[in-house]
Amino acid sequence: MVKRQTVKQVHTVIFDLDGTISDTVILTMRSLNRYAPGYGLEVPAEENVRASTGYAAAEFYRRMFPGAPQDVIDIAGPVISQGEMEELDVVKEKVLFDGCLEMLERLKGLGVKIYIASTGSRHHVYSIISKSGIENYFDMISCECTEKTGVVREMIGGGDKGGFVFVGDMIIDQVAARENEIVSIGACYGYCDRETADFDLYIDHPLELFDILEFQKTDD
Repeated sequence: MVKRQTVKQVHTVIFDLDGTISDTVILTMRSLNRYAPGYGLEVPAEENVRASTGYAAAEFYRRMFPGAPQDVIDIAGPVISQGEMEELDVVKEKVLFDGCLEMLERLKGLGVKIYIASTGSRHHVYSIISKSGIENYFDMISCECTEKTGVVREMIGGGDKGGFVFVGDMIIDQVAARENEIVSIGACYGYCDRETADFDLYIDHPLELFDILEFQKTDD
């Protein structure tokens, strides 16, 4: 496992989305409170929602409503997901964690490539990034990743692994980084729990990324 204080010569940062750049629990809780009771489902505690965010939709709802009939979950899940997007029209850029917009602006200004690897659906991911105003910052976006290891491998391609880092909040993020032999960074300002996670490095604010990364110089 890679253990370093500073990662040098970084040219590409791969981000998870929910729980790392966007605080989508805001949207989920608003939608759950609107729609779940109508299906006889108890609204889960926010900490449970936060801990399960990042899983693909089917698994996410199974975790949210353990013991509920699967046919009910199958009907309610898409309604709740659509409700999240309705709430996004209200929340807009406030769905971003504080400091993430400035982080993306600084990375782009330095010429760093910025990728997203997300388990979210294409509709979900593109709605988040467009309605929060960050769609122009990303060089590559991969959605609906049931497992991220292969996706990250494709993103790296034949490039220098040492130039890539992965910033995320879930176990699947740290595993994808480790199995591809790149540095993993836990977003503790988001949904990453430092006590149970096993990332190589951690940040408590998005702008702390610049304290632990040194970037390759780009040609003017």
